[in-house]
This record gives sequence, structure tokens and C-alpha cells, in this order.
Amino acid sequence: MGSLSVAQAAERLGVSVPRIHQRIADGSLAAERIGSQWVVDERSLLRIQERSKAGRPLSARSAWAVIAASEGDRDRLRARGPAASARARMQLTRLLEPAGEPSVGEEAVRELAVSLRSMLRNRAERRLFRAAPADLADLRSDERWAALVDFAASGIASGDVEAYVAESDVDRLVKDYLLVDVDREANVVLHVIPDGQYPFPNSRLRLAADLAEHRGPREEARAAQLLHELALERKAEER
Repeated sequence: MGSLSVAQAAERLGVSVPRIHQRIADGSLAAERIGSQWVVDERSLLRIQERSKAGRPLSARSAWAVIAASEGDRDRLRARGPAASARARMQLTRLLEPAGEPSVGEEAVRELAVSLRSMLRNRAERRLFRAAPADLADLRSDERWAALVDFAASGIASGDVEAYVAESDVDRLVKDYLLVDVDREANVVLHVIPDGQYPFPNSRLRLAADLAEHRGPREEARAAQLLHELALERKAEER
């Protein structure tokens, strides 16, 4: 991803140049000043474009119910009640239906990734940090994680740390490892969940959402592949 001029960003979003300057000022659009001009981060712009055309994200409870449905976790679904359980299964079907095709092109992969990010965005608060590289091994083995995200299982090697963590443990982890909040070039990604929320550590749907949020072509392709696998399995179960 590169950078765009303010005029190019305004054209992409279909808004005025002053509106882009407003977004830069309120922090909703990442940009940096080079000389007398602002340049807009293209990745940040894509997020705004995506949110304007994507469907409304599910609540945290509903997002986790869809993940429970993908895992066939009847006990956790039953605890939500019959109406919520049926709704979660319907939302899962809607998400997986486009992924059932035998071949998925580049545009289709992109649309699946957009759907994932939109539907499951609220499952956790995603926070980016920078840690000293020498601390990453100790951070990865910390016992406070609710679940580590294992991208290696997806064939994507990474030395970074990504994990789900209970809200009550975040501040102490940040202090213990001197984590620094960043907007880009993070080597630590925390998905903050309420205390007591089960993170479904082996869920392929949750992993697909984690991958899609990185927005890279390899990660999005692997996320689409995981959805395709889940879609085929559901079709087989329905026969």
C-alpha cells in the first residue's frame, strides 16, 4: 500500500478536499505532512471505503455466536436461546455461501475478506503495539493469553505475536513488556475480549477473520481458503 494526495483521496471517497482535511484532523484518516502537503495512507483510505459499502457489523455477542455455530458448539449456542442460535446459523450460512464455489478469483477473495472483516469486526478490540524484538519470545510464551493466533498453521510464517487477551490483563501486559501503541509496523497484535469470553482457539472461522484483518494478499487468500473449506463441510453435513 502506498500514499495518495489529498485530492486523490477526495476523489476516491467522492467527498470534498476540505472533508479529507477534516478526517485527517480528527484522526479518522491516517496521513503525514511532507513539506507543505498532506499525503494520505492508502490502507487507511481503503478501510473507510470498505466500511461505507460493507454491511453493518455484528455485535460482539452475535459475532461469537456465529463462530460458535461454525464450530458446531451447541452448548454455547443453546445458552444464547433458540432465536439467537437460529440467527447465528443463518448469518454463518450467508457468510459461507459465496465461498462454496470450487474456484475463487482475486476479486472474489477480496469480497470474502471484506465480508469477514465487516461481519466479525466487533468480536474483539484490535490493538497494535511495538515490542522490543528481544522480548517477543517471552511475550509469546506468557501464560496470560486467552489464545495465541497461530498463523504458521495457515502456512504463513511470522515472528510477530498475535493473541486474544482478557480485558483485565491488557494493562499489565503492556507495562510488563513496555509495549508501545503504534498505527503501523506493529509486531504485536492484541485482540482484547471481555473477561470470561471463550476465544475458540481452534476455530478456523476466527482464524480466517484474524488473517483478513491483515489485509495482505496472502492473508486474504488463506482466509478465503478457510471459508471455502468450511463451506464444503457444511454442504456435506446437509446431505
